[in-house]
Amino acid sequence: MILIFIRLIIFLALTLVLFPFQLIIFIFIKKFSYLIPYFFHKICSVIFGIKINTYGKVPKNFPKLLVCNHASYLDILILGSLIKTSFVAKKEVSSWPLLGILAKLQNTIFIDRKISSLTMQKNKIIKHLQEKKNLIIFPEGTSSDGNKVLPFKSSLFNIFEENKGTKIFLQTITIVYKKINGKTMSFNDRKKITWHSDMNLITNIFDVLKKFSIEVDVIFNDEFLPNKNNNRKKIARYCWNRINNNLINSLNRK
Repeated sequence: MILIFIRLIIFLALTLVLFPFQLIIFIFIKKFSYLIPYFFHKICSVIFGIKINTYGKVPKNFPKLLVCNHASYLDILILGSLIKTSFVAKKEVSSWPLLGILAKLQNTIFIDRKISSLTMQKNKIIKHLQEKKNLIIFPEGTSSDGNKVLPFKSSLFNIFEENKGTKIFLQTITIVYKKINGKTMSFNDRKKITWHSDMNLITNIFDVLKKFSIEVDVIFNDEFLPNKNNNRKKIARYCWNRINNNLINSLNRK
């Protein structure tokens, strides 16, 4: 409990100190609003004992849509500490206490899966990318238990069908939860440390905070430009295959 208390106090203090600065930047000089979140996530990774092993690299071509598997709210912290980026998240996140506010200040694009909202959301994503900003999506549409990659929903990939003349680079990323307190995770360990299904968020956060350290692999594949003849389903399948292969290979590597 002492470790949990110390981590929460430091996290809240850091948030309170940086919040007014981020708010000012977000309102008045929005193009630099990625800077504080980038360093905030780096510091939080240290606070929460997250060790990140990276493989591959993020090239510098823009605009870039980054596609990643999703197993926990920690994914945001991990990716945010490695890349100056914004995220696409489900609409419900915007109403979460504290986390929803932080997400808004990081230029998160909140999506509603209703058919009537798809065009507007697609336009927001295209506008963001055309401003030469990175954007991360989690096409599974929910979080898994970290032991597998769920099927991808292809709707977010339709920007490549309707904007065939636009050069939007794609890059796949795989997050693999590997160790707890220096010990290799078992299948069941990974199910407990990730946040999925109907798990209680607060309970899971406390379970994570009491772990001295969590080690993850983050694997970056080479970027690519989707073939203009490919449809959204083919692109989604190609990305899924890349990420799934990375996950399997990493889990088999001790």
